[in-house]
Amino acid sequence: MAKPNNDLASRNRVLSTQRALIVFSLSAAVLTLLRLHFGAAKLHILSDRIPWFELMHGFTALGDGAFALIIALWLFLKRSNRTIWLVFLVGFSLAALLPQLGKLMWPEAARPQAVIEGLRFSKLLDPAYYRSFPSGHSSLGAFFALFLAYRKPQRVWIYLSFGVLIGLSRIILHYHWTQDVMAGWVIGLGAAWFAERILGNKFENNGTT
Repeated sequence: MAKPNNDLASRNRVLSTQRALIVFSLSAAVLTLLRLHFGAAKLHILSDRIPWFELMHGFTALGDGAFALIIALWLFLKRSNRTIWLVFLVGFSLAALLPQLGKLMWPEAARPQAVIEGLRFSKLLDPAYYRSFPSGHSSLGAFFALFLAYRKPQRVWIYLSFGVLIGLSRIILHYHWTQDVMAGWVIGLGAAWFAERILGNKFENNGTT
């Protein structure tokens, strides 16, 4: 009886990965077109006109490392097995640490707030001016989205949408450029896929729990 469950879990992981690639690739393409059309600076200036600027703080919070504690609590309450915990911890570590490595490699990469005058500043977050590349929040947001999609494939579109919105919030709040966010997405999705690919095949009789 284990084989059908394992086959279903494997098929769901493949579908979730494919859908994640589609959603994030389309989002990256739209961001690229907008940047080419308006220019990087004007795109940020125009985003200040968005009426739901403050709402973006909520999406940004979902890409914070502290959100990992909520997912960890969920895994604990579901009594997830050791393999799922390993997938989460390995993937989270990669998604969190690789962007920090990038920031150390390019410490002088200026953020929009340091380059464009007159931008709207967040009243809830501290300003940031350098170490822009890549976006750590976008990386974690993409990782969380795909990790949860692997666990609950029936909600894949919801998780992926939130993953994209986390990245967009970093642009709208003027903490990152489009390329920072897209690089973060690549890192986060890669971390989730890598951890699942290396450790996920050890699932036994657990389906997508």
